[in-house]
Amino acid sequence: WITPFYGVVPNNYSIAHMKIHHRWHNDVDDVHTNLDLDRTVLGSFLIYTPRFTLYWTGLSPAALLVKRKEWALLRQLLVGMVVYYGAMALLWCWSPIFCLVYWVYPHMEACVLLCAISYLWHAFVEESDPGNQYVNSVTILDGHDNVWNEDYHVVHHHAPNCHWTDAPEHFRAHREQYASVTATIFQDTEEGMLLKWLFEKDFDRMAEHFVDLNNKLTHEEKKALLVRRLRVIVGERGRDGKRLQREWAATETIRTFESDK
Repeated sequence: WITPFYGVVPNNYSIAHMKIHHRWHNDVDDVHTNLDLDRTVLGSFLIYTPRFTLYWTGLSPAALLVKRKEWALLRQLLVGMVVYYGAMALLWCWSPIFCLVYWVYPHMEACVLLCAISYLWHAFVEESDPGNQYVNSVTILDGHDNVWNEDYHVVHHHAPNCHWTDAPEHFRAHREQYASVTATIFQDTEEGMLLKWLFEKDFDRMAEHFVDLNNKLTHEEKKALLVRRLRVIVGERGRDGKRLQREWAATETIRTFESDK
């Protein structure tokens, strides 16, 4: 009952995040993908913001579920939306100021804050292997703002059976896989600073915190790698080239934990 005061539409996160974002893992059929944008350009984030807002409000997830005829999930989502926006209307009638301060503002704040974080988590793509899970999701070691070990974002996406307290051990157990593809790993920083450097194009600072597990890359090589991965744009066929036609919410691009082993 407390989450609406933090800008969360009931049922939306559990459905839109788990049943959409974690099906497509930010591929082109995800309702808030950023893979079709050059992430080195600040204007791309301005395009991404309304896209994420449609996701956070529940509108684009509802449209996707209608497209896929997933009526049970749609029904749950709509119930949450009716409750949330209905309560917003009632609060407005009772006290517009209370509604704006305690209901509307947290919702808008959540849209912008989580939009930025989501934009960062999946900002990097390896052109030669666009579907590589170790590159697509950011990992932060010794993070300054590591909530429930979400800084191990590869584990968050591709090891759903791993409890959050075991995420560091999961990373250590798969360290060789991370190293083999020069995974997107940073150290001694946090999402906000990485976003600051991204928006300011301060790729030198970003490279200083990039972790090369193989200890082979120079500073300039790290910088070039990061910029190259930020500039990769995935086309309409999807990250793995499996999308057969220009049809939104395609089944072909769904990725499961089993298929990513």
